[in-house]
Amino acid sequence: MGVVCASGGQCLNAGYLTVQDTLDSLLGRYELRIPNKEIMSEFSAITAHYLHVDENSIDVLTDKLPQKDWKGFLRGYPKILMDTISYFDLINENSYQTLLLGLLMRLGNAYEISSNREHGEGRHDILLSNKTSGEPSLLFELKYTKDENIDLTKLAKLACDQIIDKKYDHDMQNVIKVGLAHRGKQVEMYVHA
Repeated sequence: MGVVCASGGQCLNAGYLTVQDTLDSLLGRYELRIPNKEIMSEFSAITAHYLHVDENSIDVLTDKLPQKDWKGFLRGYPKILMDTISYFDLINENSYQTLLLGLLMRLGNAYEISSNREHGEGRHDILLSNKTSGEPSLLFELKYTKDENIDLTKLAKLACDQIIDKKYDHDMQNVIKVGLAHRGKQVEMYVHA
């Protein structure tokens, strides 16, 4: 699983993460990965513990994505937001992206997971690149607003349109584009297959 971050920190020094690629050594930007299934399992347990949910709840939620059960995911994801995270922690798009990345780590056996990687004419928020040939990959663009007058359904579609307009799926085959729009603990989703 690949996760882009600006600092390796203690997880890298302790061996919980390994450097997969150097993005910019002058700025200290590296692509890191979780080196094995045992550590992947530990990260999953830590995520569940931090969110105060059992690991099975996260499994049920994340299993909806490979099954293309968008309605099931859209029922479960807001429940995680409602039950686990303080409204004060959800302060910007990056807050949701970090949370979603933590949840999606459980899919690391089936997908190469990357975040904020340059592709096409910009950077995608989250890419789940399927390791099985012929199976679809999932490309996420997240949006956040505080404005109560903005329609989250329209904002989710705009997120999906951004994937297409900015060609984040350039040189990729069989990609499902997912736009997620957030306001506090409210979320809407738009999917373009």
